[in-house]
Amino acid sequence: MRTATVWGALALAVVLSGCMRFDAHLELSPDDTVDGAYVFAVREGTGAALGTSDREAAEQLYAESGLSATLSHARQHGWSEGELVGTEVTFRNEPLTEFAPTADRFGVTREGDEFVVSGPASAVTEEDAASLEDARLTVSVTFPGPVASANGQVDGRTVTWDLVGGPEVLEARGSAVRETSAVPGVLAALVVIGAAAATVAARRRPSRPTQARRAAPRPATASSLRPPPPHAR
Repeated sequence: MRTATVWGALALAVVLSGCMRFDAHLELSPDDTVDGAYVFAVREGTGAALGTSDREAAEQLYAESGLSATLSHARQHGWSEGELVGTEVTFRNEPLTEFAPTADRFGVTREGDEFVVSGPASAVTEEDAASLEDARLTVSVTFPGPVASANGQVDGRTVTWDLVGGPEVLEARGSAVRETSAVPGVLAALVVIGAAAATVAARRRPSRPTQARRAAPRPATASSLRPPPPHAR
């Protein structure tokens, strides 16, 4: 992310509107690709001061930021929230190499089974930071697995930094291996155990007597043993 260029454009918007927003969210995948979204927005009326619409003003901020140069699978659409109007850029399956850190901007690299976020938070000067007090500028990174360490706010597998008044250098380290749930394995084991128990119970249950065994032969009586009478002549 070319933060130095981003902050120059954003500072201009803040001076004109008094309020603006920049959010960046990166979701890292184990196959070294990145999904995510950028939001650029300004307060309603900012576009009119520039002789354009609010959305077009936000789109111009995105164009000037240089972020579009690193994306090859991006989609851009309108965005609004409250008094803010702007544009949201979403992207999928971007190569991790496009997000590598440089001397003047933070980025993400992979070290073995971990992703590492490192580098300067921005190139904002002290004077610029004073003018950005009413702006919201955040970056968040979601790891495939647990977060090992970070100097931002950790929420589950996601680390978020406030770039206004936040750390000068972003630092985070998290697993590049996606967590697997133990629930399917437990359920499969329970099914196997249940089937085995049912088989054992069936083998131990006494067999029911057959109809032939239940019907015992009747004892012979005197009448049944009497010889037939001779034929009448």
